[in-house]
Amino acid sequence: MDRERLQLFGDNLKAFLNSKLSREILVFAFFFIVSAGFWLLQTLHEDYEMEVQIPMSLEGVPMGTVITQELPSEITVKVKDRGSTLLRYYQWRQLPGIEIDFNGHEHRASFGHVVLTHAEIQKAVSQRLQLSTRIVSVHPDTLDYYYTRGMQKRLPVVFRGHVGTSSLHYLESLTVTPDSVTVWGSNELLDSMTSVPTEVTTISGLAENMEQKVALAPIRGAKVEPAEVLLKAEVDIYTEKEVRVPIVGTNFPGGYSLRTFPSSALVSFRVGTKKYSQITSDNFVLTATFEELMALPDSMLTLQLRSIPEGASQVKISPERVQFLIEQTDTE
Repeated sequence: MDRERLQLFGDNLKAFLNSKLSREILVFAFFFIVSAGFWLLQTLHEDYEMEVQIPMSLEGVPMGTVITQELPSEITVKVKDRGSTLLRYYQWRQLPGIEIDFNGHEHRASFGHVVLTHAEIQKAVSQRLQLSTRIVSVHPDTLDYYYTRGMQKRLPVVFRGHVGTSSLHYLESLTVTPDSVTVWGSNELLDSMTSVPTEVTTISGLAENMEQKVALAPIRGAKVEPAEVLLKAEVDIYTEKEVRVPIVGTNFPGGYSLRTFPSSALVSFRVGTKKYSQITSDNFVLTATFEELMALPDSMLTLQLRSIPEGASQVKISPERVQFLIEQTDTE
């Protein structure tokens, strides 16, 4: 059975190759291949642009020297040349790297800052290209690095940003760990610094405790370790509480006293569950001075809190106004 199928396939193939359609297809394929070859030859002789990457490195850094801001790991060069040359660049994927000799540029340093000019970069790049290749652009077009001979300073970390909670919660504490970092840089730079800020960070809608790594803001010419800190936010849930606070008169001359109706007011406020038991009526003060009462046009006093404890918010007094009477007491 298999031999019959094989014989049938061979007969069909032979018939197809001897057919007019087969000859037309072969002629078309021949001319297509020839045309594609001419097109490819023409394309490879035309000028095109492409981008290539060249690695960068700083060599020969002495012991005890700290590079506070590195060179970029690579530069991007846009070149123009014939397609055949660019094809070789594409096959290489990456050109030979540029090695910058630390000792060869140290004499040009200004406060530990070395700048490589555009002309220097162009020359180094040209040495890695074919003679026919033209450089269109180099990015970045100016390279620099910073170093220090081990000068360092310990500085506090300052959080930049905002941490918000849900409407039912409040932010109890916000800390960063570590709270200080080591900074390497020139004496001039270190003398000008008093703290190290974090990257601007915005967090909203917190309903539970949170820990998140936050990067420190880059400082030109400085090296900071560690480069990130742990931001820790502790939140608490709000609850309502009421306390009864007596109304007290102050600065009354001898023989006079204050009587209010009622003698106390109900103070309601919002407080976190962790501070609920810590805040009592003793933390609130409802007073009115003799001079304030005498200046009123009638016998109604609008109550005002003289003291509100930390952690209490949305404080309300009920009633807001009370009737008062200044009594003359027996001085005998």
